[in-house]
Amino acid sequence: MDNRTFYDRFAQLLASYFKKDWSGALLAVVILAIAIELVTDGRSFFHPSNLMTILNNSAALGVIAGGMTLVILTAGIDLSVGSVMGMTAALTGYVASYWGFPPVLAVLFGIGLGLSIGLIHGTLVARFGMPAFIVTLAGLSIWRGTGHLTTGAQATPKLDSLFDFFGRYNPLSPLRQGYKDGTLPDFLMPLGQWVDANWLEYFRTFQMSLVIFIAFFIVLGLIVKHTKLGRYTYAIGSNEQGSRQAGINVRLYKTLAYVICSFTAAFGALMFLGRAPYAKSDYGQMWELDAIAAVVIGGTSLFGGRGSILGTFLGVILLKLINNGLTLAQLNTFWQMIVLGMIILLAVGIDIVRQNASPERIKQVLFAIGAATLLFAAMHPASNYFGSLIALHEHSSMQAIVAAGGQLAPNQMTRLLEADAIASLQAMIGSQAVLSWGLLIATVAGFVMVAKPTQQRAFIMVAVIVAAAIGLLLQGLPGFPVLVLGLVAVLGSLMTDDLFQRAKVAH
Repeated sequence: MDNRTFYDRFAQLLASYFKKDWSGALLAVVILAIAIELVTDGRSFFHPSNLMTILNNSAALGVIAGGMTLVILTAGIDLSVGSVMGMTAALTGYVASYWGFPPVLAVLFGIGLGLSIGLIHGTLVARFGMPAFIVTLAGLSIWRGTGHLTTGAQATPKLDSLFDFFGRYNPLSPLRQGYKDGTLPDFLMPLGQWVDANWLEYFRTFQMSLVIFIAFFIVLGLIVKHTKLGRYTYAIGSNEQGSRQAGINVRLYKTLAYVICSFTAAFGALMFLGRAPYAKSDYGQMWELDAIAAVVIGGTSLFGGRGSILGTFLGVILLKLINNGLTLAQLNTFWQMIVLGMIILLAVGIDIVRQNASPERIKQVLFAIGAATLLFAAMHPASNYFGSLIALHEHSSMQAIVAAGGQLAPNQMTRLLEADAIASLQAMIGSQAVLSWGLLIATVAGFVMVAKPTQQRAFIMVAVIVAAAIGLLLQGLPGFPVLVLGLVAVLGSLMTDDLFQRAKVAH
């Protein structure tokens, strides 16, 4: 007879869940999605068309991150995937537009280009023992420069419609068109009628990029889980020397990891071209960081040997949710780059803690997540507040130069403001000052509390996060969803010790 209480079973279930590499990413996706749903007006966040849009936007990056997962599982890294993606997109469009390559041949050329680059990287790393960081860092520069040189960094004319099959093409459109034209077989007419009736509401955003994205991860997941390639990849990442002594051809399988990674970068380029009107060599900039972030957020260890394809899939979705949230918050690209770097640091910290398996360390990470969400919430009001202060200061400085008889350069003239603009900035400073400083002070205090995550401090941080959420809602500012994630993390720290103890007893 099982004498365990419900709470004991719950603790064991939680312990079992969090042993999964992808557990944190899934929990974060669910919490953020529900929080976004709570504050979204109009169409539901969980509406099928919205979910399909998220998957479509994630597809190209997701495929590249899938290939990156294999490299990181071997304890390697590939910093060149963004440049490989950009060069492949540019050269594929170039040979199709200016060399007269048929579209199918141009696609095969792009795939071959990716495979060749991967073979170069893999050979240098696996056979010649060069550090993967150095090889792919060099590749980041070489392949981007090659793309610019060979195409003159110019955009191609509009690409052939064949490329749409990698992106915006809707597989259901023939059914709809056949129904409207009356050319469908009789047994398909009801299906065509149903698709046509629900086209605008549900199926308009159903695209090939979504189908390829999901199919790719299913296939890659099966390969990693059920083939020698997957088993040996994990073994090499866990203990390369031991794998070599066990008879595994380490050189071959490490090379294959880089070949597959560059292949997925090339395939991601084709998917991007399927949604872009033309090809250009500056595509994919900073995608290497996005791909690494998605893999690490998904629970794959940068130290190799541990992770999952499902985790990377969830990491891509989570990254896209965060990016969309920052975009809705009207934060510019520079802020998004800062956030991405912070997410990578936080994800690596979580990975280190998971290896340590210490309740104290886990509480520290949960506190750090809470403090980080306060910082994310502060970005919008603080950006408005300090941006307004800087703009007024620059206006005053330019006026002082003019008053002293100086001559302003054209870019300095843009710093002079009209009376209406000055009044608007002053109003912004007045409305955002308290919230901005409050959130920034709370953030600093939160990171200070990370050093010693006591129960009392957890209650203090919970109260601060709730107050911050109320402040944002009252001013109609974005940031509520990410604060919900922080709130759940800090509340989780209150249960950590007890759950650990009960899980050990149950085990």
